Amino acid sequence: MGKQVRNGGLSVSPGRPADSTIPSTAGDEPALQTPPSDQNWQARISRLPVRQLLLIGSFLVMVLVFSLAKPDGFPTSQNVKNLINELPILGMLAISVTVVLVLGEFDLSVPNVAALSTVVVSILTAQAGFGVAPAILVALLVAALAGTVNGVGVGYGKASAFVVTLAVGSVAAGTELFVQGRIDGGLTQITRLELPAGLLTLSNTRIAGIELAVIVFLLIALVIGLILVHSPWGRHVQAIGGNEVAARLAGVPVRRDKVIAFVTAGALAGIAGVLFAARQGYFSNALPPYLLPAYAAAFFGAAAVGRRGFSVPATLFGVLYLSTLSNGLRVMNEPLWVISVIQGVILLVTVLLARAGWRRA
Repeated sequence: MGKQVRNGGLSVSPGRPADSTIPSTAGDEPALQTPPSDQNWQARISRLPVRQLLLIGSFLVMVLVFSLAKPDGFPTSQNVKNLINELPILGMLAISVTVVLVLGEFDLSVPNVAALSTVVVSILTAQAGFGVAPAILVALLVAALAGTVNGVGVGYGKASAFVVTLAVGSVAAGTELFVQGRIDGGLTQITRLELPAGLLTLSNTRIAGIELAVIVFLLIALVIGLILVHSPWGRHVQAIGGNEVAARLAGVPVRRDKVIAFVTAGALAGIAGVLFAARQGYFSNALPPYLLPAYAAAFFGAAAVGRRGFSVPATLFGVLYLSTLSNGLRVMNEPLWVISVIQGVILLVTVLLARAGWRRA
């Protein structure tokens, strides 16, 4: 027999609904009770992820609106292929910031590091005579070095991630200007025609109209997603993001894991830069505007999933949402400032929604 607790003069056994033990007194009507089936439905409705359903539903509504507004432009197979082929650059940058967001930090240097990687791989292959593989390796090492500086500053220096990554981003932007200024008296653009065929393979090779870069991006996203969930380091990163003090007390090497996370973010930004060069060549100030969409995608995905934290699958949904939005607005010939304003509003709203959901979790 379980221990009975006095509840308003009535004996209530733990695990049994209190109203099921209420006796009816003489002369009184029996107490009305909700049928068990209705109680189950009420419980299910109360547990429905309304916020997530609204965000996911808004994606379907958006696709429908664009399709009805531009039936000869938006829902065509060619436009769908164009949309998919645009995913890798924003997607790689968004996954880069997601790794750091899982850690509970921010990285504002990501787009500038990607831009530096773009100019390095472009100049080495088009101007310095490097092979494609060595040039890509150098570009990724430069990006990883920037991530190392971020990680050491935040992990071992215990400095604010905002300050450290903003400073590293500024250095990366300055280095980009220095490098392009040292080539041919001031280089501002390298067209795709000047790049070797080996580098352009990422964008020129297509399977059913889908660029090879998309497959590379999805494979990298799969690997990073699995690492964050199933590897010891990934679980450490999630523990640090959840409660850094508790993680340190549990024996997690917080400083080392922070460095690895920022190095990973830097390397992913470098890959984004290489993919950008393969698709569009190099031109000044092309990648820094990706900072806002990358974070908007990560936060939108987190709000749509509704969990306390960020994940690669959630970010991929955010990337698809924002890319579809941008594509649809371009098909409707909306100016660029409209896209920028809407992305800013989405970031603000989803940050508030995500925080509200996490507080209730």
